[in-house]
Amino acid sequence: MIRLLIVDDVESTREHLRKLLGFETDIEVCGTADNGQAAVDAAQKLNPDVVLMDINMPVMDGIQATEKLAQILPATPVIIMSVQGERDYLRRAMQAGAREFLIKPFSYDELVAAVRRVHQLEQKKTGLVRESDLGGAEGSVRKERNRGRVIVAAGGKGGVGTSLVSMNLASGLRRMTGESVILVDLDLQFGDIGIMLNSDHSRTFVDLLNQNEQGKLLDDDVLDEILLEGPEGIRLLLSPPTPELADLVQIDHLRSLLARLKERFDYVIFDTACHLGELSLEVVEAADHIVLVTSASIPSLKDTKLMLNVLGSLNVPDSSIVLVLNHTDSTTGITRELTEKNLQFTVAADIPYEPRAIGESILKATPVVLSQEDTDISRAYMRLVEYVLPADLRSVVAAPAGNAQQDKKKQRKLFGK
Repeated sequence: MIRLLIVDDVESTREHLRKLLGFETDIEVCGTADNGQAAVDAAQKLNPDVVLMDINMPVMDGIQATEKLAQILPATPVIIMSVQGERDYLRRAMQAGAREFLIKPFSYDELVAAVRRVHQLEQKKTGLVRESDLGGAEGSVRKERNRGRVIVAAGGKGGVGTSLVSMNLASGLRRMTGESVILVDLDLQFGDIGIMLNSDHSRTFVDLLNQNEQGKLLDDDVLDEILLEGPEGIRLLLSPPTPELADLVQIDHLRSLLARLKERFDYVIFDTACHLGELSLEVVEAADHIVLVTSASIPSLKDTKLMLNVLGSLNVPDSSIVLVLNHTDSTTGITRELTEKNLQFTVAADIPYEPRAIGESILKATPVVLSQEDTDISRAYMRLVEYVLPADLRSVVAAPAGNAQQDKKKQRKLFGK
């Protein structure tokens, strides 16, 4: 049974929630309180598994109560309830230690799912016994390798297709090598990876922060609860559900996360926003490859040139930069040769503009490298995948002309898990 304490200053709301949750066989309302101070007192007496807490209350509000509970009952997660216009309060509550939030009016299913989710995560967090530092045979392989490869997809201008490149790159790497891949949406305010892959936004960066105390690295099972399953078996870490929650992610959080993901995955791919903020610069400095995406337009080339200058000032070696010319179209007049001449940089891959294939990919929430393998755009993406592989693997997986199917079987035999 999940023992739940309900805290709300409106009596009818408390009773309504109590009656609703009474239908659940695994949830028991062990008590109620009408203000924050009463909630703290009741929690100390009842020791509930989960606290459902409103924000605006007399005597002591939900934020202050959450702060106190985080100190005296750190193993009791708090779910904050808030109306739509209280998002600033909500951000403060998450910083105070709340593990989940519900925007009023929320559905009954959302409520029950949130209660079960935070309880399950807390159980895994407090009761986990790990077999080894990195976990099993996979961990020993990564110990020998010492680190996963970090690939950052970036663009100097919005709309150049960075997210499309990221998701196809991640899926292509997984398919070609069979190794573990995670795609992280680091466009924390307006990330599109979740919607493009039709993924559930119930677990995002915010849940990761709630489980990461004082910069400690997350246990594998807790991380597995937060990461979503993506196409071809890649894992996903999505951006927060609303833009203002992006402020919760601090540089120390990202450093801790990056260290953990490099231990856990063979390839860590970050899809970044079009501006180089503090968080983006952190992953850029750690990257093995920076996939710099531009498109066949004059403004995009201008911004890409500025981005190359910035990367140069950061002492990023040219060998780490993979320039991708996206949306190539014969009608624009901007060719690969013209791009290289203008930017004074070699284009590693040019991705053709195929709106029908892209539209179908987005509609089906499936990268083109998985759903439309015989198209020119898919083949271009797979050439990009080969380009970012380690040198020792690149020669092995290079596809001999006219024998793609046989080569694919060979790749799966060599690298499949």
